[in-house]
Amino acid sequence: MKKHTVIFTLFILLTSFFLGCEKDEICLEEITPKLVIRFYDNEDPTEYKSVSNLKIQLVGIDGEYIDQNIGAAVDSVAIPIKVTEDSTTFQLILNGNDTDLDNDNEDVFTLNYTREDIFVSRSCGYKTVFHDATTQLNTDSDNWIISIETVEDPQSITTQKSKHVKIFH
Repeated sequence: MKKHTVIFTLFILLTSFFLGCEKDEICLEEITPKLVIRFYDNEDPTEYKSVSNLKIQLVGIDGEYIDQNIGAAVDSVAIPIKVTEDSTTFQLILNGNDTDLDNDNEDVFTLNYTREDIFVSRSCGYKTVFHDATTQLNTDSDNWIISIETVEDPQSITTQKSKHVKIFH
C-alpha cells in the first residue's frame, strides 16, 4: 500500500511539474517589414537593372546600413524603416562600396508614411506596419536615379514578400 502511495505521489508531482511549465515560445511570425526596392532599367521599364557596389545609409542613424547581400551588383534590396518616426530618408550611393571615392554618386529619397503598431504574440511582441507610403526624390545636378515610385497608390508596407518601391535608373 505504501508503494502505491509513493507512486501516486510521484505521478501527481510530475503531472503538476509538466502542467505548470510554459511551452517554449519562439517567434515564428513576421516581424516589422523592411522596405523592398527593385531597380529597373529606365530605357525599358519592364526589365530589372542591377546597381553596382550599392551603399545605403539611413539619414539620422549613425553608420551605414550593412547588408551582406549588397555586393557587386544587385537588382533589389530590403532595408529597414524607422519605426519611431513618420518618415525615413535614405542615401543610395552608386559605387559606394568600392575603394574609388571619385566615382561615388549619392542620391537621396524620403519615404513618408503613417505607422500602425500591431500586437503579434507574447513571444514576438509588437510589429509596426506602414500605410499611405509615398516617396520623394531629392534632385541634384547628377542623379543616377531617374525616377522613383511606389508600386501601389496608396502603398501599404505590411510584409516584405514583394516589392514596395520601384527605382528607375
